[in-house]
Amino acid sequence: MELKNLKGTCDFLPEEQILRNNIVSTLKQNFEKYGYLPLETPMLNYFDLLKYKYQEGAEILTEVYRLKDQGNRDLGLRYDLTVPFCKVIGLNKDLPMPFRRYEIGKVFRNGPVKLGRAREFYQCDIDVVGISGRLIEAEQMMMVKDIFAQLNIPVVIKWNNRKLMSGLIEEAGIKSEQVADTIGLIDRLNKISKSELIAEFEKIGINQQQVETILTLFDKTLEEYTLQFAESNNENIKQGLAEINELNQLLTKLNMQECCEFSPTLARGLSIYTGTVFEFFDKQKRISSSLGGGGRYDRIITEFMDNGQEYPAVGLCFGLEPIFALLEKTKQANLVKVFIIPMGTEVECLNLASTLRTNGVNVLVEMNKRKVKKSFDYANKTDIKYVIVVGSNEIESGNFALKNMQTGEQTEVTLEQMLKILKG
Repeated sequence: MELKNLKGTCDFLPEEQILRNNIVSTLKQNFEKYGYLPLETPMLNYFDLLKYKYQEGAEILTEVYRLKDQGNRDLGLRYDLTVPFCKVIGLNKDLPMPFRRYEIGKVFRNGPVKLGRAREFYQCDIDVVGISGRLIEAEQMMMVKDIFAQLNIPVVIKWNNRKLMSGLIEEAGIKSEQVADTIGLIDRLNKISKSELIAEFEKIGINQQQVETILTLFDKTLEEYTLQFAESNNENIKQGLAEINELNQLLTKLNMQECCEFSPTLARGLSIYTGTVFEFFDKQKRISSSLGGGGRYDRIITEFMDNGQEYPAVGLCFGLEPIFALLEKTKQANLVKVFIIPMGTEVECLNLASTLRTNGVNVLVEMNKRKVKKSFDYANKTDIKYVIVVGSNEIESGNFALKNMQTGEQTEVTLEQMLKILKG
């Protein structure tokens, strides 16, 4: 048997997983600061649940890992965290509204594998159900800014509104049944050439003259849209501009303008979005793909519940993989702070290690009786910063030679002094 990973999956060695854990920890801390509560949902679901918001033949459904259990039930592995979240709301009708949750977990897609697209990957989601209006949208953008400031990644948050997009497409004379496909192509305006774009539009029945009108309509500033459509009777444009200007005023008052940028072509591909949409990107453009995104989706849970009540919702997802790619150079190989090498003092060293651990220091004790040089080599290879060699003299005197493996400096310290250094 050849040992290899399934295409689209990978192993993460300790130095990689340490960094990934640090990213996830930063996300969790900030999610909880903003009042989101942890939630965990099953990876395994009924296939009927997974497909409920899509038509048969939808591309995403072709990527679901489907299987049968011993009871011949039609099951599938989750492909996102939104549908399981909707299920939780449906099964727990007494949840106090608004309800905020975060979930970080693996999802699975049996699709083509390419750079940035795997079959098994993590999604890091937050969602809130039960709040209408722009205030929650502005707050989620504030959270994005806080998180990336803590990760030391400068970002730009690009945002738009799906109602405005739909209205502008209607102004171009596009049929209602073509609007969804048109939005998907507009989202690619800056990603493919004009000739390729025209060819794609032709495939969905839109002629070159209509394409030119679309290109003109989607190349304006917020001020230009506000002036041009001040007296418009197009309901989507009126509602879209009202929501956009309300959010823009909030972002200005919250001093968010420096990192936020209105982008009329941003669509967030999925058809579930009903209003504000946003994505965030590395400001230094070290990576072209987004680091995550989200938006308002007021219909999906409302239709799922189907009880006559409204369930407005807004959420966002952080991309663990692109964030990891940006921070990969900062990864560390070990979480151990000090390596203790016994010289006939194994029991005493275990007691010393226990004292250090009680005080919050990660400790490793040499147990293979390797010579000091080989133990030092091991510390270097595994990136352990400090080493102490402990013999009977050190135990009797209470003084230890603490060696910094990065600088080569060795300092004689008491246990109390050692703790200050190791915890510093």
